[in-house]
Parts: sequence; structure tokens; C-alpha cells
Amino acid sequence: MIYKYQLVADLIRQKISLVAYKPGEKLPSVQVLSKELSYNSDTIVKAYKLLESEHLIYSFPKSGYYVVKSSITVKSRNDIIDMVTTGPPDYINPYKDFYHCMEKAISLYEKKLFEYSSPQGMPELIHGLVKHLVNFQVFTKPQNIFITNGSQQALYILAALSFPNARTKVLVEQPTYSVMLQVMKCTKTPVVGIRRTHEGINLNELESLFKQGDIKFFYTMPRYQNPTGFCYNREQKKEIIRLAKKYEVYIVEDDYLADLELDTKIDPMYAMGEPERMIYIRSFSKTLLPGLRLGMVILPLELQNEFVTYKRSIDLNSPILTQGALEIYLQSSMYKFHVQRTKKYYKEKMDVLRDAIEQQQDGIIKCYIPKTGIYACLELNCVSADILVKRLSKYNVLLSSTNSCYIDGFPHSDGLRLCVCKTDDDDIRRTIKLISKELN
Repeated sequence: MIYKYQLVADLIRQKISLVAYKPGEKLPSVQVLSKELSYNSDTIVKAYKLLESEHLIYSFPKSGYYVVKSSITVKSRNDIIDMVTTGPPDYINPYKDFYHCMEKAISLYEKKLFEYSSPQGMPELIHGLVKHLVNFQVFTKPQNIFITNGSQQALYILAALSFPNARTKVLVEQPTYSVMLQVMKCTKTPVVGIRRTHEGINLNELESLFKQGDIKFFYTMPRYQNPTGFCYNREQKKEIIRLAKKYEVYIVEDDYLADLELDTKIDPMYAMGEPERMIYIRSFSKTLLPGLRLGMVILPLELQNEFVTYKRSIDLNSPILTQGALEIYLQSSMYKFHVQRTKKYYKEKMDVLRDAIEQQQDGIIKCYIPKTGIYACLELNCVSADILVKRLSKYNVLLSSTNSCYIDGFPHSDGLRLCVCKTDDDDIRRTIKLISKELN
């Protein structure tokens, strides 16, 4: 059954899409629209509230309702298709919700927000995270959680730290998060690579590297890896943990897309290992707001003092205002709603990408598509990725190669990283057709 307020909302959505109502424009008042459509005012109010919850419109006290300026994208034949930029599209970003949380934080915490705080992080946020992480089968105590300016700061400090195992090198998957490789260069940390495919890694090679490679920690993204989208299965994770324990290697788990997990039975590695050698990192940028720049790390006791020393020398403390707003947001129903909407969005994007590749009759495109996530990786065997990126740019399609995700000199085939964050369904289909055309 479709209710009247839903019909009204559909009508307004259509007018926004067709730019009959322009971004930033004030919408008809409740009374005017009620008279125009011959519906009572309660129906119009319900429709506006529904559209407000979808972040298509917003209300201004004593003024009325307005179209969100970023709620639509007017596409033309010359528009750029962006499969490079990371971060949720504007219409599922919780800008307005988080704005309310910042206002609430200012009201609730007042002067505390503008004073120096502990380099560990805001106690209220840390205690909130202890409860929040239980939903992901991550159990820890407040004294083990440290707030950082994004996951990159945590990675930088960890790379620079001396570890109790007195080793010097960091092992990374190949390919891996390109920023992690930049961190290794900036901190002058020796780095070793191990190849990863959609089937996992060679566990015999892993054991050999752990045994003889002077490895202080293994940096890994077990699920929805950047740039490939690959995921480890439970057996592989257990064996990696076993080998790390055997050879006294720490594991740094970057679980940046835990919020997108569709299967609640899939646990992070941290939940399966012993906390004494597990380091767990989360970011709130990719699935919340890219500019939020807040992350967290769970540390073993023996690393905490030196980590705090490094953190204090870099920035004293992470911004208190955003910490307070995040604490309020995570406890609210807004967070749950946002996660459900974001999960649905990325799953549907990956379904479209998978279908688009399957529709190519020549079968020339070989690509592993995860069930969800923001990245998939197309492996190229017959053409340079950089050349293909340049060719596609002539069609206003922006792509990136995976070359920056490899250690210098590590042998690898060329690949394209496909990011689905900022693309609509037709963009994805057109991009795959163009790639197939160029490869042929």
C-alpha cells in the first residue's frame, strides 16, 4: 500500500531530479502545497520529513524547506565519470545529522571542547567506542583505545615506533594501501611485500618471511582491501594469526570498512587473536565523512607509552569538537540509519559492476568483484594501465592504476582500481563498455 505522503514525496523527488526545484531553492510552503495538491497539511509535512531524512531537503526555522545544494547532479554528455575519488556521494553523507551532533556537543561539553585534552582521546568517546566495538566482536578496555587524526596518523606512529620484538621491517600485502607505502618512505622503515590474490596469500611464503625476514609487524586489510576488494576467509585469518604468534610478529589490522560488512558472522582478526600481539585500526572517514579525520587504534599495553609520546609530539590531541560530535553520533539512531543506507548503496553498486562485466560477451575483462565495499581491481595482462587510464580520460572517464600500490621493484602485472563511490549505475556500465572497447 502506498500512502499519500509517499506520493507527494515522489512528486517532489521527481521535480528535484528534473531541476524544476533547483539546489538551494525554497520549496512551496506546507499550506501552498496542501492547497495545490488537495491534500491536508499533515500529509505534506510527512512528505517533507521523509525527504529531509533522505537528505534531499532541509528545514530552516521559521522559514521553510529548501533543496539541499548537493542533493542532485545534473549530468550532461560531457560530464566526468569519476572512478577515482573515495568517499560517499553527497546524498548519503550524513552532513546534516553530524551538524546536529556538533551543535549538541557544543551544548553538552561547552568549555571542554576548547581546552587541551589527553593525547589518548576524549574519555567520553573512548568509553562510547568500547560499547560500539562490541557490535563487531571487538572486546577491549578504555585504556587500550587511542584516538588519532585518521588511520594514517596511527600508521605513521606505528611505523616509527620500536617494537618489543626488536625487529625493523614491515611486511605488507602486494598490492596494498598506497598511503601506507608513503608512510614507510617518510619514516624510512624497511618494507617487504607478499603477493595477495582473491584466494589469499601463500602461507608457506608468509611463514618463511616471518621466520627469517626481521618482521616487526604485518600490515593487512583482511576485508574489502584497498585497492583490490579482496577478503580473507576465516581459515586464512586463523593461520596468519597462528604464524604471527609462533614467530612473535605483531599484526596491524586495518578494518576501515567494517561498517559495510553484510555478514554479521564474519569477525575481524582482532576478535580471533590474542590482544598482546594484535593492533586494530578503524577509520571513520570512508563510511562517514571524509573530512572528519578521526580514527582509532587498539594497542597492546607494551606499546602504549611510546605511542602516546609520539602522538603528543605531533599534535598534543585530536580535535575535541569532532570527537564529542562523533561520540553523540555513534550513540544515536542516526548512525544505525546511515549504516543501513550506506550498506545498501555499496552493495547495489558492486552488483551493477558485476553485472556490467558479465554482460561483456567477449569475456576480455577479468575482475574479482566483492559483495560490497568501495573498490574492485581489474587486472591487465595485455596493455599498460597508465596507457589505458590516458585513453579513457579522452572519454572523460577518470581511472587510476594500481602501480602506486606496489613496493618499488616488486614484480606485478598492471591493474586498474575501480572506485564506485561517486558513480551512478549508468556511469559504471558505460565505463566497463569503454574499457572493453579499448582492450579489444
